[in-house]
Amino acid sequence: MFERFTADARQAVARAQHEALAFAHPWIGTEHLLLGVLAADTPGVALLAEAGVTRSAARLALDQFVGRGGFCERDAAALHSVGIDLAQVRHAAKASFGPSALDRAPVRRCRRRSLFGHYRQQRDATTEKLPFMPRAKRALERASMEAERSRHDQLDLDQLLLGLLDPKGNMAVELIQHLGANPEVVCAQLRARRDDAA
Repeated sequence: MFERFTADARQAVARAQHEALAFAHPWIGTEHLLLGVLAADTPGVALLAEAGVTRSAARLALDQFVGRGGFCERDAAALHSVGIDLAQVRHAAKASFGPSALDRAPVRRCRRRSLFGHYRQQRDATTEKLPFMPRAKRALERASMEAERSRHDQLDLDQLLLGLLDPKGNMAVELIQHLGANPEVVCAQLRARRDDAA
């Protein structure tokens, strides 16, 4: 899937994995892809920065919304549907048990002896490929459609950003809205800039 991505777009996806690992999330979601894109310097990132959406602000908002550990956006939505606000639960746990109460303990990996007496290394969490959440996959598919729409052979960072700005919503869109930007306006402005440059 990533063979059409420019080197910068591939780096953004790699940064998304690093962000997910930094948050101790066992998945790559749209929120991590957004953080990966925000680390670059593109017209789309500049538009977001003008609206107050920076990488550091998005990281802080993600920490407030999801926190660190194993809950994903689908879990948070499911809990919300039954009246449980995950952000409030996290806040209460941190207030009662300390700021690192919900952090995962680091996973230790050891060498194991195989049946034939040879040692093999177990998978290391830092090199493990994390799965993409369904909405992140959808964002990547939308980015690919953006590349086709603009008749580009390669998918660049701004097309990846356009893929994340899904009108149906996702965690990246929620973060952008929380930080005071309108994803639809950013999308329209970015498309207009790209069309003018073409």
